[in-house]
Amino acid sequence: MEKIKNFFGTTKGKVVGIFVVLIIIGGIASSDDKKSPSSESPKSTASTVAPVDPAKLEADKARLAEIKTKFTYKYDEFEQKGWYTAKTQDPGTTFNSQVLQLMVNNKGYTYLVDRYYGSDWLFHTRTEVKIGEALYKTDDIPSYDDNNSSWNSGGSVWESISYTADRDNGIIKAIAESGDTPVKVRFAGGSAGVKDFTLTKRDQQAIKDAYELSNLIKETGDTGTTK
Repeated sequence: MEKIKNFFGTTKGKVVGIFVVLIIIGGIASSDDKKSPSSESPKSTASTVAPVDPAKLEADKARLAEIKTKFTYKYDEFEQKGWYTAKTQDPGTTFNSQVLQLMVNNKGYTYLVDRYYGSDWLFHTRTEVKIGEALYKTDDIPSYDDNNSSWNSGGSVWESISYTADRDNGIIKAIAESGDTPVKVRFAGGSAGVKDFTLTKRDQQAIKDAYELSNLIKETGDTGTTK
């Protein structure tokens, strides 16, 4: 106690001493705060958005206008949704045939549709595609699913499955990038056997065009609400 008294001296000295001690303690605390990781400014983790290239955007819009001429388009003002159909795959040319078709709406959303036609039921539940050595299979869509439909008339039968929600399992992209390689198709999963055929060049090209159309709609922000 005597040492402390000598250090501070008088009452006035005590006050000054206490003030000095507080300054020293405050300085240490301030120094520790600066070293504390929690006090450092967090690094920005926000991803930078790539600037739009005006030249590319204009080129995409021009290509979109060009490729749209290969499709018919129907827009429903009540549902605020429109669908593109390749002119080479209108019902008049595909109804009585085996076909794969890519549906595209005005927002660029796509899904694959298959259609079987014959004199006997197949009751298929999936589509398999072979391109070169690569084999792709859709999900199985059972007969009770709303996306699996069938009907008959005049001794002929039709079966059609829509592979929505990416249940095509990569078939769309594979056909779009198939080049000149033939696309072999099998309708399978049914109790009455399978149906094998090679996709026509016309239908193969229609899927390629629809895939490109979808990407261009997304890239340009086209809404398809006017035509």
